[in-house]
Amino acid sequence: MPGTLERDVGAIEARLDNLEKWMADIDRKVDRLLAAAAMGKGAWWATLKIGGLLILIAGAGAWVFDHLGGKP
Repeated sequence: MPGTLERDVGAIEARLDNLEKWMADIDRKVDRLLAAAAMGKGAWWATLKIGGLLILIAGAGAWVFDHLGGKP
């Protein structure tokens, strides 16, 4: 059976090429997911920092009102 080995090797190479393309596609998708997660993480931390700042301002305002202007 001449040529069988070459044909089998060719088929395996074609399947390997398809697997490499598939893995590259998965790699691109994972990179996009990681980028989206990093953006979400940044937005989450920004929201926490703004909320902390608002709580600090409200607490300072309550302290000022209580100590300076809250007594009749």
